[in-house]
Amino acid sequence: MNVDVKNRVKFVRWPAERKIREECKARGHLCLLVVEYGASPPEHLSLYEDWVRPPIVQEDLQARLRQLEHRAVLKSKPVVDPTGILYFEDSSVTLSLTQCEMLAPLVDRYGQIIYRTELREILKKSGSSSSSNALDLHVMRLRRRLQIVGLAVRNVWGRGFVLEPI
Repeated sequence: MNVDVKNRVKFVRWPAERKIREECKARGHLCLLVVEYGASPPEHLSLYEDWVRPPIVQEDLQARLRQLEHRAVLKSKPVVDPTGILYFEDSSVTLSLTQCEMLAPLVDRYGQIIYRTELREILKKSGSSSSSNALDLHVMRLRRRLQIVGLAVRNVWGRGFVLEPI
């Protein structure tokens, strides 16, 4: 297990430290609730929290921390929902249908190169002009929208583009 994750996870006694839990939720921090004897666990958990009961078996603790680590990774990657909203970290932005279609391969292969030909093919299928100038115009508009959430489309000269954090 990544030791850094153990340091980033806040251990919170439930229900005694209810206010600390709310602070963690508001800030999007990873939180492991330690449910006190006789108390019921909370009915609703955020994506970034989980719970255990003492005594905590080391194996179970490691499994819960690994789950939280996987959820933290999800938070660090952009996600486009079916309604055309891009989520990244604690921000979101609404995109047009064409922008969503162009962004899909960039998000799927986040941090990796997407060739210009792939994006031109997407434009062609959507009925838009797929010329080099049209692609550059769409990428320019997409870049403006992505800045809002802290993402950039970096040009890889002569090959394509990479989606990455600013």
